[in-house]
Amino acid sequence: MPSVKSFLFSILLSLCCISLSFANTVPEPQRILEETSTEMLQLFIEKSDDIRKDPEIAHTLIREHLISKINFKLMSRWVLGSNWKKSTPKQQQEFVVVFKELVIKFYSKALLEYLSKYELKPGLISFKPFAGKIKGKYTTIRSLINPPGGAEPINVNYDMYHNKAGQWQIYDISIEGISLVTSYRSSFKKIIKEQGMDALLSQLRDKTLKLNEPEIASNKTQ
Repeated sequence: MPSVKSFLFSILLSLCCISLSFANTVPEPQRILEETSTEMLQLFIEKSDDIRKDPEIAHTLIREHLISKINFKLMSRWVLGSNWKKSTPKQQQEFVVVFKELVIKFYSKALLEYLSKYELKPGLISFKPFAGKIKGKYTTIRSLINPPGGAEPINVNYDMYHNKAGQWQIYDISIEGISLVTSYRSSFKKIIKEQGMDALLSQLRDKTLKLNEPEIASNKTQ
């Protein structure tokens, strides 16, 4: 079973290494992922050496090129479940902000760890043919990640939502059937039940601040 870090990085890579072999025939949400991946893969390849020295470069690239493709407000509502409505508008707003920053830092940390062992290369992911037609505002795009060394491919699914502005955005990602939203919901629900919403927000802020400190400190001393 993949670790949390490998799970999160699989999500990142799945948005960075998508084949465009059938870009003219895929539905719009899948095309959006393909176009985003092409742009981000090229950026990460070009900036690999710089990212190894300074993780903040990865943070910036993700903010500028990936974040707009994720519906963090909808994702946050799904993550909190019934606790979303129980929270105040201020708590809801703060949760979206700190949760987004936490995801960015996890992605960046996982990318740095990957680059410490491997080089980013094309062919890391392939999409499964889209079955049927898109109906309504929700759809799922399915793909396979092909890990280095010839390991077994990993199933990665993207749940996407067509928002009021007419944009397709990701609101959940699953790897081998394990949902990002469901995984976070379980751990966050326990904290809220035992300590309250403000305690969760405080813990998320602290986690975000500490997440990349060791890598940044070690790189600056080299």
